[in-house]
Amino acid sequence: MLAQGRPPDDEEEDGDAAAAPPRGPTPSLFQRIFPPAAPLPGKADPMIGFTYTGRMRLLVSSLWLIGRNPLAGIGMGVLWALAYVLTVQYSPGIIGTISSFVSFGALVAAGWIGWQRPWLYGLVAAIIGYLAYSGFVVYILLTDPAAPTGAADRSQLVLYLLTNGVLQAAIGALAGFYGGYLRRRIADPATRQAAAARRRR
Repeated sequence: MLAQGRPPDDEEEDGDAAAAPPRGPTPSLFQRIFPPAAPLPGKADPMIGFTYTGRMRLLVSSLWLIGRNPLAGIGMGVLWALAYVLTVQYSPGIIGTISSFVSFGALVAAGWIGWQRPWLYGLVAAIIGYLAYSGFVVYILLTDPAAPTGAADRSQLVLYLLTNGVLQAAIGALAGFYGGYLRRRIADPATRQAAAARRRR
């Protein structure tokens, strides 16, 4: 190779390695599970008309968005509460199983309908629904003469409602995020083209 005027193999390999483009950052586990999805086509910026610029912008903008789409937060929250009551009352049977799917589906639907900020609407639906469910539980206990009324029993009930409420709120935010993400992925033209190519095969 030297007689032919060509460099040795190792120099060629070094040149190829130097010419190779640098790799991009490795995506995180979350990005692998939920690849980036484009915004919904044909939808305007949800923050048009919002002019608040103070320190509590996230809170104020969240309240502003909730008022603009009450079906996503309040409506799905009421549906969640009704389904969750049936889930608890008919837990071992088929009615409870179907109701559990409906309750989770209501949170996903909150994010689907509330495309402006899906996780927020899922969170709001879970909080509103759980407050309604908690009021129902307290009403049943107050009107049931056989219900325990000791201080220890009341403290256990409060602890259960608080811990379960935090859990349901977290599930609501995650389910709402998934609902909005799923809607964007389905509406993405690239996803539609890939699905059409798979069908043609």
